[in-house]
Amino acid sequence: MQALGLSAGAALVSKSAVAGFVNQTEIKKLNPAQQEFMKHYGAWMDEFTEAIRIQKTVPANRKNNMRMMTLTEKAEEMRPELTEFMKDPTFAVIYKVAIERTMKEI
Repeated sequence: MQALGLSAGAALVSKSAVAGFVNQTEIKKLNPAQQEFMKHYGAWMDEFTEAIRIQKTVPANRKNNMRMMTLTEKAEEMRPELTEFMKDPTFAVIYKVAIERTMKEI
């Protein structure tokens, strides 16, 4: 599942998205740029999770398959920033915990 986090996340902005993705107390431990990234990533992860749920129930859903391709492209765009942030041990731990929580939902 870490591969999904790194390739798909390597993966926009609402308080509810981040609330489900990462603990608010934990996100405050990050610097402002990392916090903003996690907010965007959390919203992206919400969308991606929903697309995966649809994929599991209706694999031939063309519109959803296109959505998954778009979300995967967005993840690739975020990869360089994620890679840089992962060098920070605090960010890495928070990110990995958040990904594990999300993967349990899928």
